[in-house]
Amino acid sequence: MRIPLLVHLGAAAEAAPLVVAAVVRRPQRGARRWVLAWSGLLVCADVVQLWLAVHAVHNLWVGYVGTAAGALVLWGLASWQTGATQRLALQVATVLFLVVWVVLTVSVDNTSELSRAGSPMANVACLLAAAYTLLARSVSSRADLLDQDWFWVTAGLALYFAIWSAMDLMRALLFGRDFLLMSRLEQVGFALNIVAFLAIARGVACQAER
Repeated sequence: MRIPLLVHLGAAAEAAPLVVAAVVRRPQRGARRWVLAWSGLLVCADVVQLWLAVHAVHNLWVGYVGTAAGALVLWGLASWQTGATQRLALQVATVLFLVVWVVLTVSVDNTSELSRAGSPMANVACLLAAAYTLLARSVSSRADLLDQDWFWVTAGLALYFAIWSAMDLMRALLFGRDFLLMSRLEQVGFALNIVAFLAIARGVACQAER
């Protein structure tokens, strides 16, 4: 089956933060470094999935690696919390995230199929963390939000995980019922994926964390 162009573009957009980081040649510290590592893992996972698909080899298991990489996002977001208590809470949550993901993957999911439990859990957890960080920092900040790296990065992350949380729900509702509608919804998801990673790349281009 031919892969739609929008899917390719949406996947390619995941490399945008890495490209920007290479162009600006500025040290990436704290949360930005962890988010860039996450972005790099997603790109690697996409390349492996494409290579396996071209060679007609089962590739759905690769998506599980990308899901677990959400731990990098959570750990990075911890450094952008507004207080020590919140920072520690998110670091503890990162460890719990990995434990729960392993349990769900082993006991519920089947790596020969799309994830039914581990992926939805991971996407919702990262969505909540990104949205909370965006809201908490926006409320406490007195600077111009559009100049802040954390604003763009957390906004992009919140959009990304909102997209795929919604896709998880749609797959559960439409699985085996309406393949054409699901395919169109996924293309919309990949279009929004481009917006999400351009926002993250914009944050990476900012001068410094504030």
